[in-house]
Amino acid sequence: MSPVSSLMSVSALALALAWSGAMPAAAESAPTPPAKPSASASKDSKSTDSKSKDAKSKDSKTADSKSKDAKAKDTKAKDSKSSTPAKPAAAAKPAASKSATTKPAAGKPAAARVAPTVHQPAPTVGASSSIPGGDLAALKVAVTAARNGRAAEAMGAAQQLDDPVARTLVTWLVIRHAPNDLGFNAINEFIQEKPGWPTQSTLRRRAERVLFQENKDPAKAQAFFADQAPLSGEGKVALARYLVSIGKRQDAAEWVRDAWRNDELNELFESKIIDEFSGFLTRADHKLRADHFSYKPDTDRALRAAARAGSDIVALTKARMAIARKEANGEKLLGLVPFTLSSDPAYLFAKSQLLRRADKPQEAARALLAGSSSDQVLADPDEWWIERRLVARELLDAGDFQTAYKVAATGVPPQADNYRAEQQWTAGWIALRFLKDPSRAAQHFAKVDDDQKHPITLSRAYYWQARAAEAMGDRGRANAAYQAAAKFPATYYGQLSRTKLGMAPVVLRGAPSPSFGARDTFARLEPVKAIRMLYAVGARDIPLTIYYDLAWRMEDSSQLAMLATLAESNNDPRGALVVGKEGLAEGHPLEAEAFPTFGLPNYSPIGDPVDKAAVYAIARQESQFNPAIVSSAKAMGLMQVTPEAGRQVAKITGVAYDERRLMSDQSYNVQFGAAELGELVAQYGGNYVLAFAAYNAGRGSVAKWIARYGDPRGPDVDVVDWVECIPFSETRNYVQRVMENYQVYKVRFNIPSKLQMEADLRGGR
Repeated sequence: MSPVSSLMSVSALALALAWSGAMPAAAESAPTPPAKPSASASKDSKSTDSKSKDAKSKDSKTADSKSKDAKAKDTKAKDSKSSTPAKPAAAAKPAASKSATTKPAAGKPAAARVAPTVHQPAPTVGASSSIPGGDLAALKVAVTAARNGRAAEAMGAAQQLDDPVARTLVTWLVIRHAPNDLGFNAINEFIQEKPGWPTQSTLRRRAERVLFQENKDPAKAQAFFADQAPLSGEGKVALARYLVSIGKRQDAAEWVRDAWRNDELNELFESKIIDEFSGFLTRADHKLRADHFSYKPDTDRALRAAARAGSDIVALTKARMAIARKEANGEKLLGLVPFTLSSDPAYLFAKSQLLRRADKPQEAARALLAGSSSDQVLADPDEWWIERRLVARELLDAGDFQTAYKVAATGVPPQADNYRAEQQWTAGWIALRFLKDPSRAAQHFAKVDDDQKHPITLSRAYYWQARAAEAMGDRGRANAAYQAAAKFPATYYGQLSRTKLGMAPVVLRGAPSPSFGARDTFARLEPVKAIRMLYAVGARDIPLTIYYDLAWRMEDSSQLAMLATLAESNNDPRGALVVGKEGLAEGHPLEAEAFPTFGLPNYSPIGDPVDKAAVYAIARQESQFNPAIVSSAKAMGLMQVTPEAGRQVAKITGVAYDERRLMSDQSYNVQFGAAELGELVAQYGGNYVLAFAAYNAGRGSVAKWIARYGDPRGPDVDVVDWVECIPFSETRNYVQRVMENYQVYKVRFNIPSKLQMEADLRGGR
């Protein structure tokens, strides 16, 4: 995008018109709602709170499985649109639009169609962001009450507010935290009048829940779902009630089955469905629900569904639960499953888990390959991919490269975009580096970027396309692929490619400067005013949700830069990071915004020296600058310091260890985290790959990997391969992300260094 001139850019003008309601929505059509769970882009996204010291297993949920809601982000829902409510169609990939509302297709299930991008932001208001003192006090009361579920108190305080945006903010919070007290009519009115306020999908889910619970007038469902398909189980059943009332029982049955098979319904809601619609549900529906929740694993939901399916399914589900939880009786329970289920995909999945953990990867592979190739009977193709990935890596360690390739390359494709890309990359990497078949590898690498746009995924694909081309002796194609990867200078593989080409490893692009008109438009946006109000009343965590939403929907780079500046001006590194990362992911030149240089307090070093860039690189990945975060492994604060690491630092440095201070004193936390990192860098002779890996997974794990895969400090080990061989998916990702962070932060802090990316990987100060 060219720099903004003194006049408001066309895109900024369009944004202003849309947010004021002056721009009509374009006609839309998109996928009908899925009959199977759609994959979320957030699955298996990197964890920021799972630092573990030698405690992970290769198949632990923190190390090698899906993150269901890593960001708790609901703003990226791609909804479907047509004309009248109907039954759900087959699963389709999410539509490409960012904020288009959608309708289900009329009549029979329709083929998926992609909806155009249509922004429906909130109305603009006066540019002043100040709020009178009386309003400020009332707003603070209202916000506190709303977020604690006290709707009446919140709405009572809101009546004292003169500022319309403040009143809107309170209503928005009440809908999110106490929708039942507000009622369906009020929630629906808000959705209709404020279509551009953040987290529209969450607001609709709240409305659907209340609509189902009130159950007063089925016709309300017809009106509510006339423009958009249900998003929740409650909404699907509310729509089914309406369809039954007009005699469309078959369509109603499809919606009930869709909710039953896919949605996380509580026990009371399950009972209501059985009471009202038991005739719509079959043994197959109950079995699929049991399967679906066995993958999570969710014991209560899975066993309730299994009990409705029959004693054989109960036996299978109990075995799966025991195996998933690594209980000692798992193998015994699997042996009690009736023989008639021995070829069931759920049985074979559990059998593979058992065999893999028993260090029998060849037998585990046979179980996986015997599984059905039809995604109609796999309740969760993504979990199948995770298991195939784990088994494939075990086979690589065992030297069975051909079977590893077969396990990785075949089977039902995962549903999630990032998993589909990972499957193709894994198959390509095995073909190139283990089977020495660059031609076959190139075919897989070429498919990695299908329907992908995230810089991390694309740069990885292009880098390995270049490596495959080099192996085939095609220097021209290799150079072109390296050039393509080099366009992403904030990514690990983009930096490797730039180093390969002799370019500066990191170049920080700048967002265009906003015009006066663009600044005025930005200041008038209601969500922007709401952010300022939330800061003013001390509710500093709530703006993060709004930042996520705005950063994903805004398409003007200068607007995004102003949004990041808003966060920075309020000393909110988490907000700035969210805006920068989302902007980079959407192709905006926001490297500086994505790597905040504030957020860590000053501290006095107490251990081996380590530069500021490395400390920021760790904190950005470990906590995303959240000082209050505590992981399941008790890693705490900005630097995610574990008690074990804290005691080790105290022993070495002589500084007293105080676990409470790790949470209450940010400087103390960073002091101990930096000391731990400095010790690791010194221990590994300046090798950042080993230091970062040990910071995440522990020294013991790193020692095992050196013994198994060689020492990346040596000349005979390909350090890029070494990182990709790390058996924990979390740590593989962690090392790459922290390494790319480190390169960018060296530039951000103007740290003189002759080190290039490959030198940092190899080691040496």
